[in-house]
Amino acid sequence: MKINPSLPTLLAALLMAGVMLYTSMTSTHNHAHAIGDAAASTDSVEVAQIMGLDLTDDQRRAQALVGALPVEDVLGALAPIALSPFFALTCLSGASLMSEAGLLPESVGNNFMMSTSSPLNNSTVFVGLLVLTLLTAAPKLTKVSKPFAQAVDQVEAYSGIIAALAVQVLSRVSMDEPATAEVAMVYSAGLISMSYSTLIMVFSAINIFVINSVKFFCEVMILISPIPTVDAFFEAFNKAFTGILVAVYLISPWLATLLNLLIFLISLMVFSWTYRRVVFMRCVLADPIFGWIGEAMLRLRRMTVNSTRLPASVQRELPDATVVLKAFLGKKARGFKKKTRGFLVHSGGATYFVKSRWFRSNKQIQLSGEGVDVTVEPGFFCHGVAFRDRSGELLQKALFTKRYNANLEAIHRELQARGEVTTATQAPGFQDVGRDLARTVKATDGKGTLRSEFS
Repeated sequence: MKINPSLPTLLAALLMAGVMLYTSMTSTHNHAHAIGDAAASTDSVEVAQIMGLDLTDDQRRAQALVGALPVEDVLGALAPIALSPFFALTCLSGASLMSEAGLLPESVGNNFMMSTSSPLNNSTVFVGLLVLTLLTAAPKLTKVSKPFAQAVDQVEAYSGIIAALAVQVLSRVSMDEPATAEVAMVYSAGLISMSYSTLIMVFSAINIFVINSVKFFCEVMILISPIPTVDAFFEAFNKAFTGILVAVYLISPWLATLLNLLIFLISLMVFSWTYRRVVFMRCVLADPIFGWIGEAMLRLRRMTVNSTRLPASVQRELPDATVVLKAFLGKKARGFKKKTRGFLVHSGGATYFVKSRWFRSNKQIQLSGEGVDVTVEPGFFCHGVAFRDRSGELLQKALFTKRYNANLEAIHRELQARGEVTTATQAPGFQDVGRDLARTVKATDGKGTLRSEFS
C-alpha cells in the first residue's frame, strides 16, 4: 500500500497540537491536587514570600505552572502571522497600544502576546512594523514589480517566524524584574526531551512555515495568470483575511486557535506536493537576483558551468565533472518526484541527475544515452536541458535558474547538444524580468506556457 508522505507529518502535528491543548487546560489543576491547594495558589505563594517563609521546590513548580505559557494566546495569532507576517504583527502591536490607552477592552491587554511586557507594546516597534508592511505590500500590487517582491518573500516569512518566537520569549520577561530560571514542565520521547514552552515554540515555527509556504505557492500561480489586476486583488484579499483573523483573535483567542489549526491542517495536507514547487519557485525568482548582487556588489566569482560545488559523496561517485548545475527534475522519474531538487552532472561522457541525502546513499539516474537527443532550451523564468528520443518524445527535462544565463553556450557545448543557443534566443536577464513578465502574461495565448514551468 502506498502511503502519502505527508500523512506521518499530519499525524505528528495533530498529536503535538493535542498535547499542548490538553496540557494547557489540565496541567495546573492536576499538579495543584498533587502538591496541595496551598502550593497551587499564587496568593498563597505571595503570602509565604511576605512572611519570609522558604518556598519548597513543589511550591515553585506550582507557581511556574500557574503562569505557564497560555497556548490559546500563542497559537491563535499564528495563522495571521503566517499569511502576512508584518501586517499581522502591526495589527497586534496597534491593538496592544490601543488597549493600554483604554481604547480597547482590558482583556486585550491581558493577552500574553499583547501585554505590557510584550515587545509589541511599543510605539517604535509599531511604526517600524507599519513601514515594513508598506514596503513589502506595495511591490505585490503589479506584475511589473511583483517578481522582486516574491523573490524576497522568504525573508519576510523567516522574519515572521523569528518575530513570533521573540515575542513569546520576551513577553515572559518583565522589564522591571530580573529573569528567573523557569521551572519547566518537560516532555520526554526517547532520547529527546523539551520544556512545555519550547514545544509550543517549535510548533509555532512549523505552523507558520507550512501555512506561509502554501500561501507563497498561490501567490506565484497568480503572478503568472493573464489577468493584470488579480495581483492587487489577491494582496487586498490576503490583507483583509489577515485582518479578520486578527479581529477574531482579539475577541476570542480560543476560536482563533481552532481556526489556525484548521488552516494549518488543510495546508499540511497539500504541503508535500506544494513544498517542492515552492523551493523551485523561490530558487527561480531569488537565485538570479542574489547572484547578481553577489557578482556586481560583493565581487564574488562569476558562475561557470562547473563552479557549483558538489557534495563530497557525489564527487567520489562522479569525478572530473565538466558540467555541474543546481537543477530540478521537470518530469516524474523512478525514485524521483517532479520538481525534485538536485544536481545535473556531466561526467565520463554521460549526464546524470543526482540527489544527495544525509546518512543515506545518493540517488541518481542517467539521463543521456544511446538514441537520446539533448537540447538546451532557454525559457522565460528558467532554462532547461531536454532529453528526447529519436521520435521527439520528451523523456526528461532538467530545469535550472537564470543565474546560468551567461553559460548557456558552454552548457550546450559540454553536453554536445543539438541545435544552437544564441544570445537572441536567451530569456531576458533579471533586470528586465518585471517589464517582460507583464508583457508576456498580457500576450499569453491561454495555453499555460508560463504555468507549465511551475506545475
